[in-house]
Amino acid sequence: MNDSDRSLKPDGMSFRDYEPRDLDACLEILDSNVPRFFKPDERDEFWSFLHELPGPYLVLVTPGGRVAACGGYAINPDDGSADLCWGMVRQDLHGMGLGRRLTRRRIELSVRDPRVREICLHTSQHTAGFYERLGFSTIGVLEDGYAPGLHRCDMRMSVVDGQPLEG
Repeated sequence: MNDSDRSLKPDGMSFRDYEPRDLDACLEILDSNVPRFFKPDERDEFWSFLHELPGPYLVLVTPGGRVAACGGYAINPDDGSADLCWGMVRQDLHGMGLGRRLTRRRIELSVRDPRVREICLHTSQHTAGFYERLGFSTIGVLEDGYAPGLHRCDMRMSVVDGQPLEG
């Protein structure tokens, strides 16, 4: 963490849409979370994702303009779901509430689409508890689903009348 980031408070940050100039910053965020939260070989997949976004992708920016977190969502009109995708916070900024703020913002935006009846995500055992505290339910776990020791947890949150139903 550099000196200008030491006194960061989540309320001093703002969201904006991802722009191509954010590519390197977003890749650095991913890199800072390898190997605990992402496999090293996911970098190429994330790079491709950022070049062909399936839906809105946001960056959370410090007052000084540095990207601190990023994440998006994609609406699946055929089944009435929204998938939260590639959400992450710079590793040196974990524990400041940025992940919670990023997730809540993506939920808020996705449920504005009246077709959305469910919000879905796939994560590891390392962050499943975080998402459960935000109201998601684990519907399945695939042991070693991402890599040895990195399990895939499938999670859901129901949406009724444009409101997420926690728990």
